[in-house]
Amino acid sequence: MTAATVSRAAATKPSVQQLPLGHLAAAEFRRRQVRAREVVRNRGMTVAAAERLLAPWAAIACLCGADLPELADRIEDWRVSPGAQVSIGEARWLAADDLCPRPQWVPVLAAARDAALARFAADPSAANTAAATAIQRICIALMHDANGCHIPPYRTPDAQKVAA
Repeated sequence: MTAATVSRAAATKPSVQQLPLGHLAAAEFRRRQVRAREVVRNRGMTVAAAERLLAPWAAIACLCGADLPELADRIEDWRVSPGAQVSIGEARWLAADDLCPRPQWVPVLAAARDAALARFAADPSAANTAAATAIQRICIALMHDANGCHIPPYRTPDAQKVAA
């Protein structure tokens, strides 16, 4: 590739702010899935433990509209369950809750957001900026819950020390 080709490709690549939420959540799930597989392969944890750690991220991806093959059958089962057909949105919500209930994934997502923002604060590189922006967009989209299990707002490390 020539420098001009690379430059044009970089210029046409959409920014994190332009990508669909489902794409961001799927990428976050895949990144964590790849890492979990690597740890399992190196005998750092069992497959069952890795699946437990990935469950919150699968639920988050499901709620964000990610099209992951791992979720397709589960969503379709809820969509055409015996006795009542539900919308795709309802099916995603039910499938996500079946994978990992909201009270379990909310603290996982909030902690990941806080860590991404801390990495960005320490090093505002393009990669850290994109990662923090992506996870913050996911948090904002999923922040409020009708049942009161909201994602807490980000508090800077200084504010966290004062509250403790």
